[in-house]
Amino acid sequence: MATESEFVTAPSTPEADSLKIVVEQRLLLHDDGEGGSRSTTIFRVPAHVRDANKELYEPRLVSVGPYYRGRAALRAMEQHKWRYLRELLRERRPRTLLARCVEAVRDVEHRARCCYVERTDIFDAAAKGGPLGGEVDDGQSRRGPDDFGEMLLLDGCFVLRFFIKWHNEEEDDICDVGWGLPLLHSDLLLLENQIPFFVLEALFRLVVPEDETSHLHSLILPHLRLSPSTELSATEMERAAQAGEIRHLLHLLYEAVVPTAEEIALVAADASPPRPAPRCVEKLRQMGIRVNKAVSERFAFMRGMAPQLPRWIVTASWFSKCRVRIGRKAAPEPETTTRTVVVPPVTLLRKAGVRFEKKAPAHMLDVTFDAAAGVVRMPRLEVDHASWPLLVNLVAFEQTVRDDGRRRHGKPVSCYAALVGSLVRTGKDVEHLQKRGIVDNLLGTDDDAAAKFFQQLGDCASLEYEDHIFAAMFADLNRYYRSSWRRHKAEFLRDHCSSPWAVLALVVAGCAFCFALFKFSTTIYGFAHPYCHC
Repeated sequence: MATESEFVTAPSTPEADSLKIVVEQRLLLHDDGEGGSRSTTIFRVPAHVRDANKELYEPRLVSVGPYYRGRAALRAMEQHKWRYLRELLRERRPRTLLARCVEAVRDVEHRARCCYVERTDIFDAAAKGGPLGGEVDDGQSRRGPDDFGEMLLLDGCFVLRFFIKWHNEEEDDICDVGWGLPLLHSDLLLLENQIPFFVLEALFRLVVPEDETSHLHSLILPHLRLSPSTELSATEMERAAQAGEIRHLLHLLYEAVVPTAEEIALVAADASPPRPAPRCVEKLRQMGIRVNKAVSERFAFMRGMAPQLPRWIVTASWFSKCRVRIGRKAAPEPETTTRTVVVPPVTLLRKAGVRFEKKAPAHMLDVTFDAAAGVVRMPRLEVDHASWPLLVNLVAFEQTVRDDGRRRHGKPVSCYAALVGSLVRTGKDVEHLQKRGIVDNLLGTDDDAAAKFFQQLGDCASLEYEDHIFAAMFADLNRYYRSSWRRHKAEFLRDHCSSPWAVLALVVAGCAFCFALFKFSTTIYGFAHPYCHC
């Protein structure tokens, strides 16, 4: 029988610390391999932004990827995913094609896991090999380690089959419903509702014969659009085809509609073309008479001409010089000392004489301000429930993009959102832009709802206001608005020249004033020269 001393001196194996075991398991669970955060390409919208406007960031009909997989409201589409997969396999040898598709998914599965910024239950179930509770899509509650690969195969084939049907104009139970196609198109372009593009490319090479289409871009791009009535142009498709590596479908649309740095610089260079000389000045030049530079922005006061100019022209020129000098002294400090983060809204800019005109744009960001003429030219924009989610998700995606050198100012869509969000703040702003043909409000007669559309575009935007593509326009618009001379002139024209009758009355009043001045001068001249008879 062992003594008490033997129990004391016997060697004992130390027990492993339970905390160490848990941490090691967690490290294995969240091991992304090489690449780290650089491989993350599919992000989530900040929770406070998403919760405030769920209809803009969450899918309403179909889930793609892990973030919304298994949601009860989207579960009905799972049976259609299996139907689409069966249709793809039926067109070719089912068993052989299925085996090749599974092999292709296995090859990219680990790389696809690293693309998601947030790990949901599907990642844990796949890592542990256990059941995934709460997600029922096909009548079976048990989930295992192959669930993530199954999701990639099922969702990838669903996306491909959807665009093949659309491309071939095939009939379909979902797309033929009035609301089916717009909702599917919108859901497939949400930031949080994506699978990696390389998964689609791997499956595309297997399920689509080579003689039908040369590249996946040529299948998808013709059916991507910002609004139901506007298709991508040939230039936009070519721009997306030359973009390089694509992350997902929303990235493909972004590369198509957002211009490169060279295109933005080209439009900015032509934003304020030199104004042509007045007709009278051109005629004087043709006669060989040299005309000095205009002192005013609107009128050319001519000096040094032969014969001698009348004294009233010289006096007017002197008063104009004084007005310009006084205006310069009263001008505020240059805008370089402070940031110009907003511009006045449309209603206030109109009070300063700024006009808004619709233009045929080179791209969606082709917004210019001609400071000499006081005209803001903007492309037409449809405000509806289809373009609303697309624009806000483009802004949200842009915040996740690292500068790749193709765009000098990193976030052009966010700059556009900041601009229109400043210009449009009330229903009155929307009403005026609608009259000018710039905004098509398809949300009904509620202009305040359209104003909310513009205000929510930049909810996810973070911007460097000292350096963005519209920074110069922000400064020019604020400088133009702060000019008291322009505000008074615009007020005079608005109050007294708003109708033909008002202009006629003004002309009559001017003629009467000139006649009275003439009579007064002749009377004074008669008193001064009583013996002069003409």
